[in-house]
Amino acid sequence: DNSRANNNDTTLEPILRPYIEKAQVTRIDWPSIVCNNNIPAHDSTGERSSQYTAENACRTRYAPFTEWMASMDTDEYMIPMGHHTSLKTVLEEASSSRTNILTFRSSRARLLYEKSKEIGGLRQMLDNYTYLEAYNCDSSSSPKPEWAERARKQIYRADYVPYHYVHYSTVTQGLMQTYGESSSSARNTNYNWKRYWNNDVTERVANELTEATMLHTKSTLPEQTSRWKQRCHYQFEKKWRGCSVGFAWPTGLQDENDNHRPEDGMEYNCFRNDKVDSYWLPQLKQRLDEL
Repeated sequence: DNSRANNNDTTLEPILRPYIEKAQVTRIDWPSIVCNNNIPAHDSTGERSSQYTAENACRTRYAPFTEWMASMDTDEYMIPMGHHTSLKTVLEEASSSRTNILTFRSSRARLLYEKSKEIGGLRQMLDNYTYLEAYNCDSSSSPKPEWAERARKQIYRADYVPYHYVHYSTVTQGLMQTYGESSSSARNTNYNWKRYWNNDVTERVANELTEATMLHTKSTLPEQTSRWKQRCHYQFEKKWRGCSVGFAWPTGLQDENDNHRPEDGMEYNCFRNDKVDSYWLPQLKQRLDEL
């Protein structure tokens, strides 16, 4: 809980208490303020010292007691897909195929137009929606392109990854395997030794259609939607900054010659996850009603 890093009056403890009492959550007070979160153009883009330390403190504490681990932000939703209704079955099947690291590509979701309201020429999320509902419009269709690995997240086997670095498994058992160790096992597996950091068996990208996908619902601030009527129009000449408001492609349609809403010319720019709408949102609402 990083709440006290900047304000001693706030904490997540009251919110987490019901889950702590059910032994579903362990809360660790983490008041460190060493977390720069630099912008992409900064000389040290990835400087998040407190985040690095917190993740590895978690791995050190709990890796001996769990099979799989992950470090996720609260705005990153892991969505089981296909026949899966739980991440548990996703990981069970991944484990049976000798996968040790499951990677989830990340692209930013957009705030849906119909789940927001206009205030002073800007748009703001409506109060009566959850983030999962209001941001269920990924800027990339599934499967996401390779560039979406730049901000990837991973679920990894705790005994296979001794050191993890937010987006990457920097030290793995495969990387540390020596020639002698591999030669010994090769007599039984016909495996030719080479030192590796990544291969398509032990570390791979999750199948977003049949296994699971990640929806990154990072908040869109009202000021980021300035001039949205101009920027979101299909005739607007896109430059470095496009439209921050989500206009979802109709299901089954993705045609560059038919790329906007006929009633107002707003260009389609994101993709809804049908399983989120049909299965996961009702599940979430039911659980929230039970609180």
